[in-house]
Amino acid sequence: MSGLERPCTLEELFSAYRPGMEFLAGGTDWIIKNHGKLAPGAAVADISRIAELRGISVEGGYLRIGAMETMTALHGSDIVRRYAAALADAAYVMGSEQIRNRATVGGNVANASPAADTPAPLAALGAAVVIASPCGERRASVEEIVGRNKNSLSEGEIIKEFLIPADDGRISAFLKIGSRSQVSISRINIAVSARRENGLYKEARVYVGTLGAAARRCAGAEAALAASDFAQKLPEELCGLAAKAIPGRSTLPYKQSALRALAQDICVLLGRRAEEAGCR
Repeated sequence: MSGLERPCTLEELFSAYRPGMEFLAGGTDWIIKNHGKLAPGAAVADISRIAELRGISVEGGYLRIGAMETMTALHGSDIVRRYAAALADAAYVMGSEQIRNRATVGGNVANASPAADTPAPLAALGAAVVIASPCGERRASVEEIVGRNKNSLSEGEIIKEFLIPADDGRISAFLKIGSRSQVSISRINIAVSARRENGLYKEARVYVGTLGAAARRCAGAEAALAASDFAQKLPEELCGLAAKAIPGRSTLPYKQSALRALAQDICVLLGRRAEEAGCR
């Protein structure tokens, strides 16, 4: 394949970089978009060999996840399940086993699909995105990176890694509804991260995916989780978010119904995880 670079380090990548070059990670989205073909004169860098883009570890109070880590690796990691259960949940239900073995967390975010599974849990977990370029590194939030089918990365930038606070005091969960429980694109998804105190959920972060351009934060749902009747209030707040996000759309009744079901299920899942973690 002409125009293909296969660097083994970030230094090699940026030395070979030229304007317009595309970065290829797992390739599960790239192949579909490009029908497996390169346009004449196109340049592609296969970044799968770059060791700096891999690894799962706890460093300096953060869970570090390399952008090239696959969905299979995320779900199979005890560290990810401990500090970022919502992300492990999302990784487990994304696509088929074959897709999960190839699809990367960095690629899923950079592809910026409104139906992507990982942006909502990453945002709910307060993840920082570390971005590398020939000019150095910078950090951004997931919300700053993801738009509608387009990321905000500048020319020559790639996602290097994600940094999630390694906080044993928080529990998290992710659920989605598609045409099937697995091997399907999300029609609606929800991610929650919170502290459990006296049976309620404090400092909650709630994000809903597939409502518009990207995962949306729902302040009303976060407040609802701190109320004594959160099991009744949470579904109403999420339905209200949908009504504001997609008013008048034919899909609104379906998504509101789906959000009610997801809200009920995620309350049960959070409760079970709180008990397992010994939270009150």
